Amino acid sequence: MNERENFEDCYIKLANKIYGVAYKMVNNHQDALDIVQEVFLRAYKNWNNFKGLSKISTYLYRIAVNLSYDFLRKKNKLRKVENIGFENWSNLVSSVKFEDCIKDEEIIEEIKKEIDNLTEKQKVIFILKTYEELTYEEIASILRKRVGTIKATYFQSLQKLRENLKKKGVMKNEM
Repeated sequence: MNERENFEDCYIKLANKIYGVAYKMVNNHQDALDIVQEVFLRAYKNWNNFKGLSKISTYLYRIAVNLSYDFLRKKNKLRKVENIGFENWSNLVSSVKFEDCIKDEEIIEEIKKEIDNLTEKQKVIFILKTYEELTYEEIASILRKRVGTIKATYFQSLQKLRENLKKKGVMKNEM
């Protein structure tokens, strides 16, 4: 297989995942598509320089996260999470029956608002862990942080969500 075929295979395999991360961060279809295009354009330009010290997916996620941050800074806007499916919430904490903590499905909007209130750092870690189902090690590699920092930030985001949802009366009992 030649270099171009390798890159095309990489694009086919990872473009949708990169789009998912970008979309969840910028909350706009067209902007997310632009970010995906820029991710793969940058990756293609540097394809020969990729040393393989990390997985290619880690490299592409890192570019996507950085471009999303740049986009948000330039636009000076906060991301709103409007299209996050409730079905993914059941994977939030495997030992917890999250659906038992929710009064009814209308409360999902309150949950989305609280996700939007997380810091940028908390949101990206939350998205990569919860929705992309990446390991702490993969997230640490993408964000160039220590695994302990990633775990602590994820835990803090969960705590913040729990506390705020409990204050609003959204949760029936402790998660």
